[in-house]
Amino acid sequence: MYQFDKDNAMRLTAIKLTHSLMMGALCWPALLLAQTPITIEQALINCKKLYPSDFESKKRLACFDSISTPVEIAKETSIIQNATEEEAKDNLAKAKAAPSIAIENPKPKLTYLERKWRLTSQGDWSISDFETYKSNYLLVTNTSNTNDIPQTPSFVNTENRNLDNQDLRFQISFKTEMMNNIPIVRDLPYVTSSRIWAAYTQQSNWQVFDAEASRPLRENVYEPEIVLSLGIDNEVEGEKLRYIPRMLNVGLVHQSNGRSTPTSRSWNRLYLESGWELSDTLSLMVRPWWRIPESRDDDNPDIDKFLGYGDMSIRWEDRKRKNAATLLLRNNLRSDNKGFAQLDLQRQVLNNPYLKLHLMASTGYGATLLDYNHRQTIFGMGISLGE
Repeated sequence: MYQFDKDNAMRLTAIKLTHSLMMGALCWPALLLAQTPITIEQALINCKKLYPSDFESKKRLACFDSISTPVEIAKETSIIQNATEEEAKDNLAKAKAAPSIAIENPKPKLTYLERKWRLTSQGDWSISDFETYKSNYLLVTNTSNTNDIPQTPSFVNTENRNLDNQDLRFQISFKTEMMNNIPIVRDLPYVTSSRIWAAYTQQSNWQVFDAEASRPLRENVYEPEIVLSLGIDNEVEGEKLRYIPRMLNVGLVHQSNGRSTPTSRSWNRLYLESGWELSDTLSLMVRPWWRIPESRDDDNPDIDKFLGYGDMSIRWEDRKRKNAATLLLRNNLRSDNKGFAQLDLQRQVLNNPYLKLHLMASTGYGATLLDYNHRQTIFGMGISLGE
């Protein structure tokens, strides 16, 4: 009887040891992954790479099952080793204090600049994928001073357009990624992402309320551009330093209204744009530019005198991203001071994150390209799509 019990005990011990070795062999991929915290998706991909064959499907499933948090691993270890209750509790306590094996700490919500310029990851993108660039809106506007006879030093214009003081103003603006993870650029110090964007913006002002003049389109402004965008690492020892820019853009932009003389307007610029995250809800963009000299007759040779040499915008949004305000400022920085300011307010409506009630107010020179040297105050109200 004693020999029988002894044989059974040895047999059970051998079975438990074999079971422990098998579980250890199947769990070793997850234990390797524990060296560096990764996402669940990355851990699953690693299991597929380790066991690609259909003949290894059981091992692959066991690898999937081994992707666990430290608490789950401690429970499995306690069962395998048949530990006492006190030992199991001790293992669980140690596991809770240990770093995650397969699950990263949840990332905070992306800031406006991170969302707008995709500064946090390279990602998969296609030239056929479009996203909003500037505001896309439809507004009814009212001006304090219509520009009936637009003038420029290059041409004499005598045609009085007798404009109505109300417009239906609409703008479409989108961009698409042409390239990311750019060689050489990606290896620069502090650069976390690198992308080349192609963008297009069109603003139209329609005299839709002027029935006597057959409701003409007062002006279309076309603005294609190409942008090199760099995400900048502004964290030191895990803390964001707000005075370090979060992004840097280098752009080439053409702007024209496609009209013939004497109301033709156009110019080309190179700009350098920096973006700061002053807080999680407040961002600052500063964009100085240089006008590329015209090689032929200049439609608007004094445009710098009115539109200056750059602009600055401040944007605020609440933490739920239901309300946003943007202030755009421009100044020629000369003794004969000429500037422009525009405030845009957006509020989410109908519980739709993409549909916003949009209010706009602007004053100064250059509300449109044809009005670059004309001063007026404009109020507008309508809807906008996207950010």
